[in-house]
Amino acid sequence: MKITYKNCETLNYPDFNYCTNCSQKVNLHRINAHEIFHEIVHYFTHADKGIFQLIKELALKSGIVAKEYINGKRKKYFSPLNFFLLIAAIFVFISNIPKEEVPLDKQKENTELNSITNTAQKEKMIHLYERKEKVNHFIRKYSNLMAMMALPLIAFFFWLFYKKENYNYTEHLVAGMYMLGFCILINTLVILPISLLFHLSPNYNTLFFLLFQLAYFTVFYYRFLNKTSKLQFAKAFGVSAFGIICWGIVSGFTINAYISSGFWGIFS
Repeated sequence: MKITYKNCETLNYPDFNYCTNCSQKVNLHRINAHEIFHEIVHYFTHADKGIFQLIKELALKSGIVAKEYINGKRKKYFSPLNFFLLIAAIFVFISNIPKEEVPLDKQKENTELNSITNTAQKEKMIHLYERKEKVNHFIRKYSNLMAMMALPLIAFFFWLFYKKENYNYTEHLVAGMYMLGFCILINTLVILPISLLFHLSPNYNTLFFLLFQLAYFTVFYYRFLNKTSKLQFAKAFGVSAFGIICWGIVSGFTINAYISSGFWGIFS
């Protein structure tokens, strides 16, 4: 006698372990705390495609992971989009841990304001310093988010310079999710804590992150495209540097435009 499976309402024999239509398990348990905990553990530690296994592969084999995933080994690896979004979630959680910040006295910090007698000019300068402080606060708190926003541009440059490799833009975007996601993970869990431990300037943290990005991007794409010559390694280095520099120019221009005019000056 056949029974109707609950997920897709397909008729199947009761001795089947999985539905022949949707592959859901036949013997389902009621949802409880144990079931949820098991799913969480399975999600992170599954031997074939758990995130910890992926991180290990990205550290040791970098671009080969993206190459195999794009070329069809989809079940072997943790999804690039899920990985990228999970890294973003971890970063947002860490960034929103409450931190005590001492409010700045703008006139005390910027003594040149005391010499301005024109009220309108002084008000304008105060607003400029306020926007500057907001930008500094955003960069301190959301530097990794800014790095994530570089993904479409970085992927575009790799697609543009490697069009002969027959990977489309979306496939370069997928590779970028693995590549950039791993860099941001290392920045969040390794570079930033070391900087805080040794009380290094945020500028040093940014420098170390950019150098790590440049090195990892280069090795990642060298392996992703299965290159073997020193010339191709140099090209991967050049494209990586070009992409990072271009993103620095775009983000720098945007920041300066906001500080100087609050964006309104651009459209007036």
